[in-house]
Amino acid sequence: MTGTFRGVTQRTFQALSTRNYRLFFGGQLISVTGSWLQSTAQAWLILDLTHSAFMLGLLVTAQFLPNLLFQPLGGVIADRFPKRRMLVFTQTSFALVAAILGVTVGLHLVQTWEVFVVVLAFGLINVVDGPTRQAFVPEMVGADQLPNAVALNSTVFNGARVVGPAVGGILIATVGTALCFDLNAISYLAVIAALLWMQPRELHLPKRPRPAAGGTFAQIREGAAYARHTPEVTLVILLMLVVGTFSYNFSVFIPALARNGLHVGATGFGFLSGALGAGALIGALGVAYTGRAAVPALLAGCAIFGAFLAAAGQAPGLVPAMILLAMAGVGMIIFSATSNSIIQMHTPSRLRGRVMALYLWVFLGTTPIGSPLTGLVEQSLGSHAAMGIGGLVAMLTAGLGAVYWLRHRPRGDYASSGSLMDAPTA
Repeated sequence: MTGTFRGVTQRTFQALSTRNYRLFFGGQLISVTGSWLQSTAQAWLILDLTHSAFMLGLLVTAQFLPNLLFQPLGGVIADRFPKRRMLVFTQTSFALVAAILGVTVGLHLVQTWEVFVVVLAFGLINVVDGPTRQAFVPEMVGADQLPNAVALNSTVFNGARVVGPAVGGILIATVGTALCFDLNAISYLAVIAALLWMQPRELHLPKRPRPAAGGTFAQIREGAAYARHTPEVTLVILLMLVVGTFSYNFSVFIPALARNGLHVGATGFGFLSGALGAGALIGALGVAYTGRAAVPALLAGCAIFGAFLAAAGQAPGLVPAMILLAMAGVGMIIFSATSNSIIQMHTPSRLRGRVMALYLWVFLGTTPIGSPLTGLVEQSLGSHAAMGIGGLVAMLTAGLGAVYWLRHRPRGDYASSGSLMDAPTA
C-alpha cells in the first residue's frame, strides 16, 4: 500500500523533480494565494462602495479590458524577449500596484474611480505577464513533463482558491479589506525570488532562435494563421470564446449569490469561492496524475462544469451550493487544464507565446463583455437565473464542440494525448 501511494504521488507531482519548476511552483503557491485575497477583497470593496452588481461587472471589465484590446501584442513580447527576465519585471509591477491600493484603502481615502484605475493597471501588466508565464512552463520542464506541469499549475491556482477567498472573507469581516491588498503585494516577492534563484543553464530553450524578421502585426498574423489551421487549437479557442464570455464570470456569480441569493455575507462568500476551488483542486490533481490532454476529456469537463454551475445557482442554502460548486470546480479544471495542455502541445516553441496569447485573449479578454452582461442579468432576474443561464450555455457549447471535433479532427493515426511540436531541448 505504501509503495502504491508513493507511486501515485511521484506520478502526480513528477514535474517537481525539476529544480527550476519546483522553485516556480513554490513561489506561485504563495503569490496566487495573495492574488485570491485581493480578488475577494476588491469584489467586496466595490459592492460596499456602490451596492451594485452591475458596477462589480464593470470593475471586472476594467481589469480584463486590456486583455481584450492588447493581448495579441503581449504574445509577440513573450516570444521576443527572455521570459524569465520579463516575469521579474511584471511581478515587480504587480507588487507595486497592489501596495498602492492597500495603502489607499488603509488610509480610508479610496474612492470608486481609484479602484477602477488600479484594476486597469493590473490588467495592463497581465497582458504581458499572462502569455509569458504560460509559455515559460515548457522552458522549465521540457516536453515529457509538460502536461503534468500545466496541471500542477492548476493545483496551485485552485489550492490558493480554496485558501485565499476563505481567509479573505474572514479578514474582510474582522479587519477590513486593506490587509488583503497589503498581503498580496508582499506575496509577489516569493515569485520574484524564485525566478532569481533559477539556474538559467537548466532551462529548456527553443532549438531555433526567436525570429527577428517581420513587423509586429506580421508576427501576430503568423500566430493566428497557425491557430486557425490547427483543429485542436481552433476547437479550444472556440470553446473558450463562448464559455469565457457567458460561463466563467465567477467574480460576479459568487459574490452576487452570497450577497443577494443566499444572504450569507462575506464569510459565506469566502466559503462558496473556497468550495469551487476545492473541487477544482481535486480535478487538477486528477489531470496531473493522468498526464494526458485528450479532446474527449476537454468536452466532458466543459459539460460537467456547466451542469453543476447551473445546479449550484438553484441551491436552497449555503451547504448545497458549496457541494454543487465543488463539483462544478472539478469539471471547470478538467476543461481549462486540458485546454492549456492541448494548446501548448500542438504549438511549436517559436509561436507558443503568440498562440497562448490568443488563448488568453478569449479566456480573459471575453470577461469585459461577459461580466457586465452577467451583472445586468443578475440585477434583472436574480443570481439563480444568471448562474442557470451560464451553466446551460457551457453544456450547449460542449455539445456543439463535439460536433465540430467529429467533423474536423485529423484522420489517421491521431494520438489523443497530443505531441509537443518543435519541442524545446536543453
